[in-house]
Amino acid sequence: MRDALSKKDTEGLFNRYMHLISSRDSEMTYRLKSDAGEGIMRRYSVSRGIYYIYSEIEKYYPGYQDQKQFVRYVEIMYMVEGHADFELENRRCASADTGDVCLFNSRIATRSCTVGVGGMRCISIVACIDELADELNRVFDTAAFDRDRLFSGVMSADSCICFPATDMLKEIFNELTQLPDEYGDYHRRLLTYQAILATMDVRGQKAAELQYFSKDVANKVHQARMILGTDLSTNISIEELAGRVALNRTTLQKVFKQMYGVTIFEYRTQVRIQEAKNLLLDNRYPITEIAGMCGYSNASKFSAAFRKITGVNPRDY
Repeated sequence: MRDALSKKDTEGLFNRYMHLISSRDSEMTYRLKSDAGEGIMRRYSVSRGIYYIYSEIEKYYPGYQDQKQFVRYVEIMYMVEGHADFELENRRCASADTGDVCLFNSRIATRSCTVGVGGMRCISIVACIDELADELNRVFDTAAFDRDRLFSGVMSADSCICFPATDMLKEIFNELTQLPDEYGDYHRRLLTYQAILATMDVRGQKAAELQYFSKDVANKVHQARMILGTDLSTNISIEELAGRVALNRTTLQKVFKQMYGVTIFEYRTQVRIQEAKNLLLDNRYPITEIAGMCGYSNASKFSAAFRKITGVNPRDY
């Protein structure tokens, strides 16, 4: 059995269930394929065998995650907002609400997930146990972290472990959603290590109160993303989109980029091209009609956008 959650392993898992929207250095943005649900995920490689994932999920159909048997890892999931019920493959169930932490091991896969009305927003830290022990010992210049003892209770559990997040964990995860542009990757790495340590030891003192963009703003940006994906044939300006969700344009653009890692225009283009791919493979519509269905005024503009994203012409695809 392999003991490392490699980059190749995680990319295989994501590509099976998701469409890649954007790739920049250590950051990958995905949209769930239709047979896997509806939503978006941003994945970052924190260090070897350790990944940070931000997700917004409206529907999720995990099925049997047979790939999990090849790795030994723990997943720390924090429910930023929403509700979800999980049924594991051994028929045990777990439930998470806003502010809850769920700990999953790689021994038992999720059979089904029922997401509450309005969907869920969550943060996950996925770490290979062996790689995690080596990384923590290296970062903190110690030998205190034993791979056989690290998260041993979680790894031996026959269900996911859920509990309300401490104030420290809440603030760590909130900070992870609002990183500064400069040195953001380094902040993410440090906060990920801090979240792991705080999960192992929830006795930490309450940190100083910090300021973040409000939950109301996050919900409105989430609503804007949903609008962008509903009617692809209709062009909507950023001003109109901002008006529909009751945000000013600057806030909408800034928070959208911060939450999803792409601009509003980039996201809209990627969703349109994904839909165009599906329609082209369906083989029922001419290219000119597909162009209109995906919001392009003529076939030449559609072909140029499609070629820029995919590298090939629609007809060749």
